[in-house]
Amino acid sequence: MAYNTSSSVRGSNRKKIFWLALAAVFAISLLVLLGVELFSERDEALTIGQSPPDFILHTYTGNVIQTAALRGQIVVINFWSSWCTTCDEEAQILQEAWSVYQSQGESVFFIGVAYMDTEPDALAFLETYGVTYVNGPDLRGEISHLYRVSSVPETYIIDGKGVLRAVKIGPFTTTEEIFNAIANAAVGE
Repeated sequence: MAYNTSSSVRGSNRKKIFWLALAAVFAISLLVLLGVELFSERDEALTIGQSPPDFILHTYTGNVIQTAALRGQIVVINFWSSWCTTCDEEAQILQEAWSVYQSQGESVFFIGVAYMDTEPDALAFLETYGVTYVNGPDLRGEISHLYRVSSVPETYIIDGKGVLRAVKIGPFTTTEEIFNAIANAAVGE
């Protein structure tokens, strides 16, 4: 019969404790690094007068929009979602404003970014509210991360030089409010 000696059991336990401690230190280090990364980038909101980062949006209609290619136009970027309780009324108001600018031949470009929404729900939302301006998904939150979006709806108005001129947290409630924000952006150029 073979018996374990107390020294071999102690050695085995020490190895287990060492590896468990090493794994715990690694896991804690990883969590700290992830936390620092997430919170350090969220601290700084975009500010008026700053040039926000350009992005590429793959639209629901299969087109590709590059915001860098829109220089010379005022760009209205609206982050929304079908599950947002105030986005429905705002969608109608944004569509009305978009229609006015299009009928007048104004150089204003509207972009809708569906924040963390499923495609069927987003498409049903766009159809329900008759939205015809460019829209596309942001399923992984990459675009909203660039703009530091914290809730929807949020709207960013960028002048023809690519400078942020207005930020609206929450819904627009009238077309006049949108027209004024865009007019102010045009003056900032």
